[in-house]
Amino acid sequence: MIGTDTFEEMRRRVGEPVACWLEEIVPEEVTLLPSNAYSPRYAWMFAFEKRWKYRVEEALGRPLGALERLLLGADGAISETLSNAYVHGNRRNALLPISVTTVLGQHSLALRITDQGQGFDVARAIAGLERGSTYFHVAGNGLRALARSSAVTAGFEARGRAVALYVPLSGEPGQELDGAGSGPADR
Repeated sequence: MIGTDTFEEMRRRVGEPVACWLEEIVPEEVTLLPSNAYSPRYAWMFAFEKRWKYRVEEALGRPLGALERLLLGADGAISETLSNAYVHGNRRNALLPISVTTVLGQHSLALRITDQGQGFDVARAIAGLERGSTYFHVAGNGLRALARSSAVTAGFEARGRAVALYVPLSGEPGQELDGAGSGPADR
């Protein structure tokens, strides 16, 4: 779902962190994995996601389980947000960095993904999605997937240059994980 919380508000909801880290991803400089499941122009993203997943699982001492599908891969919240930062924000310039801040707690996590772009009119884009703009029939997977998810809350900052994600982990009382997907992604 799309909410109004900032990253700092989401970070406070996480509570005492188990782990925190900031990564600057320059797609051109990411060491690729031999078993890439994405198209070549998104191979950097596959490598980043795998490394991020293993880091989170190590910090938690348990696998992500059902949450992995909601966050990573086709229609995953993190994948779609990274893809939008790369395609729309950084205009597919593989030399521009994308910042990813992760704050991990026992029962939830907060992320902020920031690109180097100009930003966009967030309210206008959300209004277009809500009224069924034809753009969202052929594109807009990221925004559509975030809006449909009841397991992930997204908030936009810096005029859309940064997306904050709040994710209850399996095991947080009162939270059920659901599908966030809408269809095949451009990967």
